[in-house]
Parts: sequence; C-alpha cells; structure tokens
Amino acid sequence: MKNFKLFFYIYSHKIFFWLFILIFICQVFFWKISEKYRINYDIVPPAPSKHFIKATSFGDEEFLFRILTLRLQNSGDIFAGFVSLKKYDYSRIYDWMTMLDKLNSESRIVPSLASYYYSQSSILEHKNYILKYLDEHSSRDIDKNWWWLFQATFIAKKDLNDLDKALYFAQKLAKNEAKEAPLWTKQMPAFISEKKGDGCMALRVIKNLIDESESGKRQISAEEMNFMRHFINNRLSKLKKQNFNANKC
Repeated sequence: MKNFKLFFYIYSHKIFFWLFILIFICQVFFWKISEKYRINYDIVPPAPSKHFIKATSFGDEEFLFRILTLRLQNSGDIFAGFVSLKKYDYSRIYDWMTMLDKLNSESRIVPSLASYYYSQSSILEHKNYILKYLDEHSSRDIDKNWWWLFQATFIAKKDLNDLDKALYFAQKLAKNEAKEAPLWTKQMPAFISEKKGDGCMALRVIKNLIDESESGKRQISAEEMNFMRHFINNRLSKLKKQNFNANKC
C-alpha cells in the first residue's frame, strides 16, 4: 500500500495528463462521427386536427386558442436561435391560421400575425397564402374586418406588385358599411385603378362617392368632405391631362 501511494505521488501528474489526452481524443473522435447527425425538427409542425382540439381543450377552447396562438407566434424559435421566414412551410402556416379562426374568429391576434409578421417573408409564393387567409377571414364580416382587407390590398400592391389582385381586395374593401371606417376605404379602388391606367373605374368610384354623399347614407365629417373634394378634383385633373373621354365608359 505504501509503495502504491508513493508511486501515485510521484507519477500522478503524468497519469492525469495522459488521462486528459485520452479523454480529449475520445471527445474529438465522438464529435467527428456525430457531426453529420442533426436533430430532426419541424419549424412549423402540422396544424392540430379537430379531434386533437376536442380532446385537449377540456371544454375551454378559448384557453387552448391562446396556447396554440402563442405556439404559432413562436414557431422557428428553436434552441435559442431563429429561423428565417423563407424556410417556413407556409401551407402549414395557413392551416394553423384557419384552424385558430375556427376556435376564435373574433380575435385580432391571428390576422395581426398574418399581416405584420408572416407577410414579411421574401418568398412571393408565401404572401399568396397570407392573402388567401386574410381574404377568407375578412369575408366573414367585411364591416368588422375591413382593416385586414386594407392590409391585403397593401400586400398585393406593394409586395406582389399584382394590381389585379390589389383591385380585387380594394373593391371588397369599398363595400364595407362600418361607421368607423374612414372615407378612403371607399376610394381605394380608384387609387388602384389609376395605377392600372383604368380611367373608367376611377370615374365610377368618383361617381359613387358623390352619390353616397348626396344620399345621406353616410355621415361625412368636414375633414372627410374636404379630403373627398381634393381627391375628386385631383383625379379629374389627371384625367383631363390624359385627354380622357368619359363617353367611352
């Protein structure tokens, strides 16, 4: 025993040194053979089925809605890192948003995520999924959801540069009868038509605005009336400069 203690005392530093070298070599070898393996994860998992929702809500679908909305909001936050939106599966994003609307179609959180966050993807095809969702969500009640139709119009015009699609949403937007909706929601088709070079459409929008103001269906404030006059005068002035012939409409 004394000889062993003496031996360990004399050679302990060499023993620990070579033990460290051995462990280090084993670690490097382990890293080398395991570097090709990656954890298989879904940035956006498939949307829960209606059976899963029914089984896990325990009668409180509003609480489940909040939990799943938070899950959708934090998709891509993996291992303290962040994934670019262009790598997301937007068909699944669309499925998640439509599923959440079935739980709560009144909440603004899901259309907000669609308009302000997920629409920022650099992949144009992704934006079509967002527009499809906003269209379906807003069409349930245009008077309540007119703001999301405006967001869809803006995305189609600015991001996709698709004036036909922007006009489609603008015309839907103009149908709203919400008292809190500003007057420019009625004028949006004229803005898009002007970009398309469609003077007839712009003229029809101007006529509808005049008819609506004269009919008294809508209470128009002094500020809105001044803006409407400016809008009409500005558009008519442009049409005159283009030698536009209203008889062709």
